Amino acid sequence: MSGTSLDGIDAAVLKTDGEKIFEFGPVYHRPYNLLEKRKLGKATRAALKWRFDGAKPGRLETAERLLDELHIEVCREILKKSECDVIGYHGQTVVHMPPQQGQNGQTLQIGKGQRLADELNMPCVYDFRTADMEKGGQGAPLAPIYHQALCRYSKLKGKTVVLNLGGVGNFTWINGDDLIASDTGPANGPIDSWLYRTGIDYDKDGEISAKGTFDLKLIEKWLREIPFFKIDGAKSADRYDFDVIGDIMDKSVEDGAATLVAFCAASVKHTLAKLELVPDRVIVSGGGRKNKNILKMLKDLVKCPIQTAEDVGWMGDDIEAQACAYFAVRSNLGLPLSFPNTTGVSEPTTGGVFVSPSVKH
Repeated sequence: MSGTSLDGIDAAVLKTDGEKIFEFGPVYHRPYNLLEKRKLGKATRAALKWRFDGAKPGRLETAERLLDELHIEVCREILKKSECDVIGYHGQTVVHMPPQQGQNGQTLQIGKGQRLADELNMPCVYDFRTADMEKGGQGAPLAPIYHQALCRYSKLKGKTVVLNLGGVGNFTWINGDDLIASDTGPANGPIDSWLYRTGIDYDKDGEISAKGTFDLKLIEKWLREIPFFKIDGAKSADRYDFDVIGDIMDKSVEDGAATLVAFCAASVKHTLAKLELVPDRVIVSGGGRKNKNILKMLKDLVKCPIQTAEDVGWMGDDIEAQACAYFAVRSNLGLPLSFPNTTGVSEPTTGGVFVSPSVKH
């Protein structure tokens, strides 16, 4: 799994039958170096400009080869620690266009599963989102069915929200068999972009934003005017749907970071309130859980206990990578990855493209 925050590749081994979680295996993280991050960033910007109109930019193929090579490297490292039966390969999202005005959306995760299958001599499942979008779904979030499995594994009762804060935020509402999910809005993406201008990669532990003062009027304006927040029901977003940096250029680094952190927390409250969901607990995963200022603001805005993934015994950095393993098994068995209440898809839908290693003569 390589997320839109472009921090690196997360790999995880999971023992599962596609429904229950039996055992968490080893995990591995391989950060991108500056050159790799720049190449993938340039590919993303090219894809955002292209947006499926005309010939696909050549820069995407170059980035895809790099991405495959790095994922193969990571898989080889983790396979030193554990035997595996199948690889789930998410790839790198470079452009995501949700459905609009009755038209299906489109999404692109670069990464060729066949390359991994051939190099590692193991079946691979990839391209998890396209089938959902072809049936009218948002293509995201996909993790809810895995979040439900995690809650069952941990025997959690009551109404639980699992909140993943990566480049974009998304949540899963779990109440027994009931699942509701949606993206919430911006998470680490805009904060990282704001700080990157000053040579800082991210707001470590929330220390920079904690020194600033947020602009409530600006946040309220964004919540009113950005199209994402006007949509009812299941919705998804691209990290760059929240490109609001132009509105804070007159602010100090600290005040800008504080405003974007508060925007992240306010968007979570806004989404839950719009869906009239009142949870018993919120469990935060993804990189955003390490930002103490985000957690503080969530506690102020969402009136229920806020926990981190580690508080309930989960591996907060590895949940999405584990989910890819889970998806690969479910896809193999024809089990659904997405549902009407999680992506807005017309019916429960499986996804993923299965490839076997090519026969070498």
